[in-house]
Amino acid sequence: MKLISNQIRLAATDVSNHLACRHLTNLELTVARGQRTAPAWASPDLKVIQELGLAHEAAYLKFLAKQGLEIVNLPKLGSEASLLNETRAAMQRGADVIAQGALGTPGFFGRPDILRKVSAPSALGNFSYEAYDCKLARETKATTILQLSFYSELLNVAQGTIPAFMWVVVPGSEFTGESHRIDDYAAYYRYVKSQLVNATKNGSPDGTYPEPCAHCDVCRWFRECDTRRRTDDHLSLVAGIRRQHARRKLRLRLVRKPVSHSHRKPRQLQPFSHA
Repeated sequence: MKLISNQIRLAATDVSNHLACRHLTNLELTVARGQRTAPAWASPDLKVIQELGLAHEAAYLKFLAKQGLEIVNLPKLGSEASLLNETRAAMQRGADVIAQGALGTPGFFGRPDILRKVSAPSALGNFSYEAYDCKLARETKATTILQLSFYSELLNVAQGTIPAFMWVVVPGSEFTGESHRIDDYAAYYRYVKSQLVNATKNGSPDGTYPEPCAHCDVCRWFRECDTRRRTDDHLSLVAGIRRQHARRKLRLRLVRKPVSHSHRKPRQLQPFSHA
């Protein structure tokens, strides 16, 4: 998430982060607007995961190269304009594989792990591209689907046609890709994306609360959020309590008017029949 020319520019990770934690969106929004500084702390687990992910992607590219495919590997760092131009040139030339390419439209920017050429016609010619994401997890998560949907939407603009599939590549000797039909998740993606866009327009750091979630394990804001929960003596600190239980307790009124049952007559019990 960045502020460019007074407009919030969103990335694929912003979409998946919003699904994981709405409070995270508000925190990142204040950083983008210059209202606070991002924490320097980073989860040690995240660094290990990132290193393993890069190794997995490198192994997949090596696997593709052995098949004789032309691979254009763009640099990790560089100006967005330069990366967009290099990706566009590689797509127009019809490169088989584009690693760490860049795709963008006003307000949105993404860098998919891999773009692979397929034999479906587009504005580029008798071919087009589909997005691949290299993931370590054996089971595909909703956040991965959202990121791939984000890239596929940007691909639609870049090549003039929406891809039919998006792919997840997990570790393995054959690197068999797991295909997902984009149309199957389009409505879900549009909904989450619209919620994110609305949050960046109307979001406030006081509008959400740092409730614990699975993303906390790798989130750079964990220490700040954990400190606030402990300061507030939040219900999430109760051993074994679940989020839905905490929310239910917060909705309960502290004082309830007692209900009188004095007007009710005692219930008459019927004698037990042995018939």
